[in-house]
Amino acid sequence: MKDQKKRYKPGKVMTEKRPRRHRRRMLALQVGGIAALCLVAWRITNIQHVLGPGLLKDASNVQDVSKVELAPRGEILDAAGQPIAYDVPAYIMDIKISDFTNRQALAQNLSNILQLPYTQIYSLVSQSYDWIQWNQPILATTKDAIEKLYGQGKHAEDFTFTSTEKRFYPFGRFAAATVGYVGPNGQGVMGIEAEDNHLLEGTPGKLDYRQDALGFPLPGSVHTVVAPKPGDSVQLTINPVIQGFVDHEMDILDETVHPEHAAMIVMDPWNGQILAMSSRPDFNPNQYWTASPVALDQNWAVSASFEPGSTFKLFVLTAALATQSINLNQTYMSGQITIDGRTIHDWNYVGWGKISFLKALEYSSNVGFAKIALKLGWSNLMHYLNLFGMTHPTGVDLPDEGSSILFPPSQEGQIQLATTGFGQGIAVTPLQLIDGVAAIANGGTLYRPYVVEKIISPEGQVIQTTQPDAVQRDIAPSSVLAAVRHAMVLDVSQGIDNAAYIKGYDVAGKTGTAQVVNPKTGKFYNSRFITSFIGFAPGWDPQVVIYCTVDWPKTPVNDTWGNTTATPVARAVLQDIINYYHIAPLGQTQNQTSELKPAQKMSYIENLPSFVGDTVSQAQNLAARLSGNLVINGNGSTILRQWPAPGSELATSMPVYVWTRGNLEGETMPSIKGLTLEQVIGLLQAYGLNPVVQGTGFAVQTSIAPGQPVHPGEQVNVVLKPPSTIS
Repeated sequence: MKDQKKRYKPGKVMTEKRPRRHRRRMLALQVGGIAALCLVAWRITNIQHVLGPGLLKDASNVQDVSKVELAPRGEILDAAGQPIAYDVPAYIMDIKISDFTNRQALAQNLSNILQLPYTQIYSLVSQSYDWIQWNQPILATTKDAIEKLYGQGKHAEDFTFTSTEKRFYPFGRFAAATVGYVGPNGQGVMGIEAEDNHLLEGTPGKLDYRQDALGFPLPGSVHTVVAPKPGDSVQLTINPVIQGFVDHEMDILDETVHPEHAAMIVMDPWNGQILAMSSRPDFNPNQYWTASPVALDQNWAVSASFEPGSTFKLFVLTAALATQSINLNQTYMSGQITIDGRTIHDWNYVGWGKISFLKALEYSSNVGFAKIALKLGWSNLMHYLNLFGMTHPTGVDLPDEGSSILFPPSQEGQIQLATTGFGQGIAVTPLQLIDGVAAIANGGTLYRPYVVEKIISPEGQVIQTTQPDAVQRDIAPSSVLAAVRHAMVLDVSQGIDNAAYIKGYDVAGKTGTAQVVNPKTGKFYNSRFITSFIGFAPGWDPQVVIYCTVDWPKTPVNDTWGNTTATPVARAVLQDIINYYHIAPLGQTQNQTSELKPAQKMSYIENLPSFVGDTVSQAQNLAARLSGNLVINGNGSTILRQWPAPGSELATSMPVYVWTRGNLEGETMPSIKGLTLEQVIGLLQAYGLNPVVQGTGFAVQTSIAPGQPVHPGEQVNVVLKPPSTIS
């Protein structure tokens, strides 16, 4: 057959004639093979004699290493149980800056994404290093923005991101000095982050691994020896709505009078809980490194001590009445008094003629209170200052509390006694002042102020609850304290502190205006004052005590008074709290007309029942009987869950949201207009959404319109505004 292959005999090699071109190629391959073998032989020799010692050295540098594994940090929660500080996934960012020829453009792009000053970023990226590591972990949204800009171009390999965690504060400057922040070493700084760091940080674990000569872990060698234990969470007494009111008014104060420092505290007089606390200057703990050193130096509401001025007269008056050193109807000649060769004038220099000691408080007469202090005497005065907590720190559960500065026994002269009577020549802290006035408001019990309400384990169990701590009871007879409260109400309604007046609520208060000593000369500044207002409302049943102090407001000297600077913002907060607490004016009920119309028109379901397990028709009938309404999610027939939770208080104008399906897909955006911060977060989280809140007060706008489709995990931006700004 023509196609039959040629056969060969065993042991005989078949040969055939090949073309000359193919023989040349084979010769070249043979020569190349010989060369390659020579190269391999040289490489082996080189490795043995040249690189060998280095490799042996590197091998000897491989080490067994143990490393601490940080535990997940516990959350900080507000009084409503919403997290205001927690850990989120983040990234350590490394940048190969040597690949960027236009460092200015790099700095500008990063400035836009990171929301940091261009000059600050350029100073980092303009360095001569090949790589730099960003000084703070960045959030996933920031990483995404950088990758969107650089991820597809020639610089795609010039950014590397390593997973880590970052402390996140969803409401930014919200109670920043009270909450504090976490520094680059993972330790809490300021506020609760520092005070309760030992609880929040948990118990670190232990990692073992082998590292190479460059310090990198060898693949597969990392393993956990001891697992870290997550930290406990800390729930605060800070009411998110009231804190929002305070922060808003403090922003207004900052913008209008530009104080050197300022502070505002709101306290529940019946247990010592701090409901809100704000200091200025403040900072955003998410970017604490951009804040001024003054803002990070101290929480002025806790750490500062200064001359209280006329707010101190309340304690002197209480002591004088309790010891029967005076009575309120006694009269004296106002205007001036000379003691040990020094003359004390009333603030208007001429006084008001002969007036009673009751009028001395209404007119804030320094001469009157100098006389009261002289009648009281040092022994009685110091006894009552000790009862009111003025001789020692309050013991608040926050770091770096300041102390009072009073005259030592060696300096207890008559002029010192007189000036102490109207709050000059001494120094006390904002917390001491508000705590003492709270004792006047509640009938004579001094409580230790506190901001931590509960400690919660990682499993969600309450492992510690703070109970009110009565430091001193029965400070003065109830009749005396009632007389002082009445005098404070008259001071606001008829006296010089009428800027705090709210019709129908018997606001009780007192202002202070104190000069500041120049530390270089030892003399008072001519144009620097600390102004303040302290008070409570309503006068017949105090629900909150408020203190606002302003250090060096930039206002004309003849217009720098407590009544013109501190009182207006304190009054605005009281007004908002009265609305928020639904307090009816004296002699009226909630459905009667008053100037607080929004609060008066509301009716409430005080104890919301459970709808879970009911059919849709049963739930609708129950809601109708309660004068409420339902928003039903899903097409099922049985209610599986609800918001708000059973037992909540709910305005009848606000619906109850119920779900008849287990998953959250297919939802539409609810209307949240008019809801408080607490309600916004609770409702949107019930829908599986991630709220990002801007502002304080009540919801006015969302980034997703009501009725639009939403998906679990989707971010919703919400704008809140105080009620006074909503038309």
